[in-house]
Amino acid sequence: MSTKTQWKAASGRGTIYSYSTMQRVDPPYTLAYVTLDEGPTMLTNLVGAAPGGWRIGMKVAVRFEPSDDGTPVAVFAPA
Repeated sequence: MSTKTQWKAASGRGTIYSYSTMQRVDPPYTLAYVTLDEGPTMLTNLVGAAPGGWRIGMKVAVRFEPSDDGTPVAVFAPA
């Protein structure tokens, strides 16, 4: 709960730490924890591969997609 936070530039590259694919919805989607090359881990969506195409340890790269209101959201695709 510290207020001592700061922005730092990141490469946009990371590795899948864990993931779960929701297949009972249309279209299916995959949520994941991605550990950035700089160290932090973030919860995100995975895009750009079939639901069965993800693997723990897989290298991914960030891309930004618009949300419903147009605000860009960071998602990750295969690197």
